[in-house]
Amino acid sequence: MIKEDLAVPTAAQFLETLNSGDHLKLIREWRDVVFHTVFVKKHSGLELPMLYPVDEHQSFLASPDANEVQEALEGFALPDDADVFVKAEPLRELARNAHMLGAWLNWLGAEIIMNSSLMELFGMKALVTVEGGQEKLYQAKVYASPALNKKGPSANASAQIWNISQVVGGSDIQRSQEVMIYDDSKSIAFAENGGSILSSRKLSQLTADEAALFDKWAAPVYDFEALTQGEEKGSDSLIQDTYVPHPSLLDDALLNSFCELERAINNEIMPDASRLYLEVSKDQVFAEMEESGDDSLDRVEGRKFCILFEDHPEWCLLLGGDGLALTDFSDDVWLPSSTGRHEMPEPLRLKVVRAIAWTLFWKGREPGTRVSLIPGQFAGLKPFRPDNLNRIFHPPLDDTRFPVLASMPCGAQPMPVLVHGEIPEGYVVEALEDLKVQASDLPRGTPRRDSILVNDAVHFGSMCGPIVVPQTAIEFPDEWYTNARTSNTQLISDFKFFLQSQPRRKSAPGKDLDSPGVVIGICVGFMAFLLLLVVMLG
Repeated sequence: MIKEDLAVPTAAQFLETLNSGDHLKLIREWRDVVFHTVFVKKHSGLELPMLYPVDEHQSFLASPDANEVQEALEGFALPDDADVFVKAEPLRELARNAHMLGAWLNWLGAEIIMNSSLMELFGMKALVTVEGGQEKLYQAKVYASPALNKKGPSANASAQIWNISQVVGGSDIQRSQEVMIYDDSKSIAFAENGGSILSSRKLSQLTADEAALFDKWAAPVYDFEALTQGEEKGSDSLIQDTYVPHPSLLDDALLNSFCELERAINNEIMPDASRLYLEVSKDQVFAEMEESGDDSLDRVEGRKFCILFEDHPEWCLLLGGDGLALTDFSDDVWLPSSTGRHEMPEPLRLKVVRAIAWTLFWKGREPGTRVSLIPGQFAGLKPFRPDNLNRIFHPPLDDTRFPVLASMPCGAQPMPVLVHGEIPEGYVVEALEDLKVQASDLPRGTPRRDSILVNDAVHFGSMCGPIVVPQTAIEFPDEWYTNARTSNTQLISDFKFFLQSQPRRKSAPGKDLDSPGVVIGICVGFMAFLLLLVVMLG
């Protein structure tokens, strides 16, 4: 039942229930409450919730009080051609979309932000009374098969993993089973369960209430990605689709999801070389290759490289944290040594697009989780010396197969790496996660293995410490490229925030924004709100 005909619930009631810590009561009393949400009508009749940035997250703007939303809209200075309206949606549906897209919900007028934990609680959990009056809690994780997902978020999910718990005494839960539910009307079903063996049930075998839950959780989410297919940018120009897929080490069948993300980055972040600049600045850096007999760690004169964006002067993308020493320049180095702004080489643009896409593709493997990057994230795009190589590696601009996401098994632990290129000794790889690997677990045949060991182990850091490994040490497991991931819309949004924060990066506040039950009170300045609103409406 949608609670639209009842008295409008208040923020005080919500906070009282939230602070009680009774999550089941939150679900019972709030999951079906109708929230009036600010929508914008886009091109071709596309209707989407307005997105507003809050603490690095995009948020929906909504309230259970329709008058409150209308009054807020009357105070907005909207462009003449903005088609803004208010649409009623149950909280469970807003929360499901927010969870799948990695967004939050901003309760207008209440200074309440519902974060990702609450979006999962309301959107992906449900209480159902089954035969005999027994109440059960259903919790779902939704998966989609790329083979059925060629149209992006509009394709139906093909499998879900449910945790089904019995509710005892109205407030206590006892976990009873974990089961994979799959749509047996389709020819392909996909689920990734971390290697555990789950029981399974067909969609056709579910009760009517359970089947209704499956269908609701499998429904398409808001199609923000459709905006890249002709959405207006500014007042009179369109985002042009200039993306051209390039060869890869992977089979084309595994690249469907990746190519859609790479297309979005190509069109929205790195449109073409004529609108990008490579800025070269003078700085003191560590040399990749030390002079013979020189054991000092003194910095020397070098160059640092930064990509600037003509359309977004506030963005900045550094190529490698420490730059390149002048002594390391040679005929093989394609980066300019003279300071100032330079034209962006098209091959470098393509290399950057692919590096960004693969990095976000891996980091977005947990749907609904915010993607975070670190300064100097793309160090592998400039010449560098791998830790176990005695010469500089020059990323091949003309080989579009690289970089590529791969797995490097280290004992029982598979390590995600970006493969940057191929040399006679093997593949040059860069770790994507922090991982301590014992010497005995390093790939067999790793060149100069002792040079990278510290206390009989290698301490791989996020996006640092590139090494060379034999080609036989690199694997490309199919499931790494076909798993469900955070929406491209949210990945692009997270990356845009990263670009904007680079020149003046600040430490994160000392609070856990994603802990269960957290509600953040935020006072939004009226003028800042209007400015951001006008910008988002174009």
